[in-house]
Amino acid sequence: MGIAVTEMALLVPLLLLLAVGVAEFGRVFYTAITLSNAARAGVQYGAQNNATSGDFPGMALAARQEATNLGTISASAQRFCRCPDGTAVNCMTGTCAGIGAPEIYVQVTTQFTFTTLASYPGVPSTVPLTRVAIMRAQ
Repeated sequence: MGIAVTEMALLVPLLLLLAVGVAEFGRVFYTAITLSNAARAGVQYGAQNNATSGDFPGMALAARQEATNLGTISASAQRFCRCPDGTAVNCMTGTCAGIGAPEIYVQVTTQFTFTTLASYPGVPSTVPLTRVAIMRAQ
């Protein structure tokens, strides 16, 4: 009986530490997936047509609304153009040789700083997370 109690006294703290570590790891992944979904939502809004591809505040708002359960995230949007051969051109004045108008792409970047529930020795208590989504406008 005494040996079982001793073994239990040694293993319970280790098992609790393992369970807390798994929970924190899961929280980091959940946050990263939510940030990815937010970036994707913003870029989907911007890729609808030429008008929305220039609506940077609208894309950032769509991203922030997708991640409201995280609190306040940072979201930024941009538009860029390139020819099918990969050459970058100006979206307003650029043309592609033999093709005409360049392809329009939108990009949304989301950022959030994840904070652990407790401070663990040797492990940072904050983790900066950044996700980027790029999509061609229709």
